[in-house]
Amino acid sequence: MKAVILAGGLGKRLRPITETVPKPLVPVCGKPVVEYTLENLPAEILEVIFVIGYKGEMIQDLYGDFAFGKKISYAVQEKQLGTGHAVKCAAHLIDMPFLLLYGDDIYGAEGLQKLVQREWALLARRVDHPERFGVLKLNEDGTVKDMIEKPQTFISDLSWVGAAKLQPEFLQVETPLSPRGEYEVTDMVNVLIKQGKKFYAELTDIWLPANTHEEVAEAERCLKKAE
Repeated sequence: MKAVILAGGLGKRLRPITETVPKPLVPVCGKPVVEYTLENLPAEILEVIFVIGYKGEMIQDLYGDFAFGKKISYAVQEKQLGTGHAVKCAAHLIDMPFLLLYGDDIYGAEGLQKLVQREWALLARRVDHPERFGVLKLNEDGTVKDMIEKPQTFISDLSWVGAAKLQPEFLQVETPLSPRGEYEVTDMVNVLIKQGKKFYAELTDIWLPANTHEEVAEAERCLKKAE
């Protein structure tokens, strides 16, 4: 099994830090944020594919072709056309089931281990303000009925946190541009759900996003508290 880590974003909300490093290398408690997830990858993951863009050469220089006990490969996203486009940039390297992960989020080992046991799955957590997130509406059997972005009326407090277990056929899904002019992983997932794929929602033990200065500070607080 492989892990595809999206690592090509510009990190505008983390400036001025990201003027000198890409988002996955932003330090959290003195360590690049992506390394927490790399340390927590299940043993089933044999290869990590970084989809790089902005300052991607820094990630290549740091991790080379082998790190944290895994083979490391790279795919380049030349233009910022969304998460769905980013995954497809790695299509030539994906020939087996894979985990999709965001390079600027910290995921716990327990949640990732739950994902690898499924054929199709989304990692989720319960949140206090679901109107700020993409939330999951579930069927009675625990599979996902729909993923709804930032609902203005309460539908669910179960938020998708950006990690998923997917199959290579995911890369064949075609979707139109989203309202913000990007190709979105969420749209691709919804297409497959409507086609009858059973995505299970698995609750994560740890999810610490680090997309803003406030989130980095909160992640550091939580990690120090857990020591």
